[in-house]
Amino acid sequence: MRFALLAAAAALAGCGGRPSQMPAGPDWRNYVVDRPGGSGTSALEWRPDVCANVDLHPDYHLLNETSLVAFLHGQQLDARVERQPVEANKPGLVFVFVTSPGASQPVPLRVAILPSPDEAGRDLYDALLQRGSGSWGVHRGNLAVLGPSGDNQDDLQFAAKTKLACWGTFTLSDGGDAIVVQGGYAEP
Repeated sequence: MRFALLAAAAALAGCGGRPSQMPAGPDWRNYVVDRPGGSGTSALEWRPDVCANVDLHPDYHLLNETSLVAFLHGQQLDARVERQPVEANKPGLVFVFVTSPGASQPVPLRVAILPSPDEAGRDLYDALLQRGSGSWGVHRGNLAVLGPSGDNQDDLQFAAKTKLACWGTFTLSDGGDAIVVQGGYAEP
C-alpha cells in the first residue's frame, strides 16, 4: 500500500466546499504538528501527549466490532452498534455510532470486518480514495473503520479526542492520495 506524505497545507485544505459531517472542535494544532521532511515536503505527526498512556503495540488477533466498542467505552464514550445487510460477496459491515461529550449527534463509523490485515488496509485505502478529500479512517488488524467526510481539521481533532488515532493507524485523504498521520498506532 502506498501512502504519500504531503505538505500539511494540502492535507488540511478542507473538503472543497462540502459541509463537514464531523463535529467542530478546538484548534487542530493542539493535537498535530507538522514535521519538515525531505524534498520540501512535510509530514503530519500526532503530538506525543495524544497517545500517552495508551498501548500502541500491534494487535495480531482477528478482531470484530466489539474490539472497537470496548476501546471506545474505555475512553468513556458512548458507542452503539448497528448491523447493515450487505451483498454476499461484500465484507461484513457494521456501523458504530460514537457520541463524544458535547457533541450534538453521534458520529457514524463504518466498520468493515475482513479476513486479514492486508485486506483491511486495502479496503480502507480504496474507500478513502473513492470518497476523496475530507475522508478519513483507521485500520487495526483485520478491521477497516471509515469515518464520515469532514474538514480534515475536524477529523484530526475527533481522532485525537476519542483516541481513535491510538487505537488504529489514522489515515486521511487529500483527494489524490491517502496520508498516514505518524505518532499514533501503527502496524508493520
